[in-house]
Amino acid sequence: MKDIKLKDGDIELDYVTGTDEIVQSGTLILSTRRGESDLVPELGMDRSSLLGKNFSKELAVSDVYEALEQDERFTNVTASASANYQDRSAKINLMATVSGGKQVEMEVGYA
Repeated sequence: MKDIKLKDGDIELDYVTGTDEIVQSGTLILSTRRGESDLVPELGMDRSSLLGKNFSKELAVSDVYEALEQDERFTNVTASASANYQDRSAKINLMATVSGGKQVEMEVGYA
């Protein structure tokens, strides 16, 4: 598959392919609030367990697994979640196997 390359959330006039495109797809899913996109309302992740006073590592990791089921190219996902209560942010770190058997590492931050 091909997709327009995003760099720091901005469109870069270049294409991203292969493993980089899969990682970008996963990052986009995890960075989008479920229901935020009018065109594809099922896209994204429920982030209620990540932000606010109700932070739950277990629920956040479960939400990551559920969100990445939207892209069948991700398998064997192992994720961890952490919160920084000082700046009210959270971070997801994950390892996954993607199409072709390649292992990838991803980190997504939330504020």
